Amino acid sequence: MIWLAPTEPSTAWAAPLLLSAPASVGWWLYVRGRARLRTAAGNGALARALLATGVLYAASGLLPATNAPKLALLAASALVLSRELDGSRAGAALLAVAAIAGPLAEAALVRRGLFHYRDPDFLGVPMWLPGLYACVMPALGQLARRAIPLRRARARGAPAP
Repeated sequence: MIWLAPTEPSTAWAAPLLLSAPASVGWWLYVRGRARLRTAAGNGALARALLATGVLYAASGLLPATNAPKLALLAASALVLSRELDGSRAGAALLAVAAIAGPLAEAALVRRGLFHYRDPDFLGVPMWLPGLYACVMPALGQLARRAIPLRRARARGAPAP
């Protein structure tokens, strides 16, 4: 769990930053690798994945367990979400990149003293953090997949699909 004291100046911007980091990194990764991804998941599968991602995000901070069991839960869940929503090698590669790049970006922020985790394991971040980024990536990729054609259609002046 992240520790931000109410008196710290970083408190106001930390939550938006931490929520936007997976979205911006994931969006960029998806745009770069979308041509190799499997077909888009249905709306029901995406809704279930978004719900599962939210529950897993909450579990990462609230589950009364040490960091190792949290990592196991998040890693297994990421594999299931990836298989259900994409299942391609490119999707797995994007998931791996997010699981590495996200925690490294947060480690840089921790090193600068902008926030800290209560129970860090390495580089100032908990060992379960790569699993959390991996859980977010499949659903985020599917959201990006839906938004990119919509954005392109609007840019051409065509009605949205």
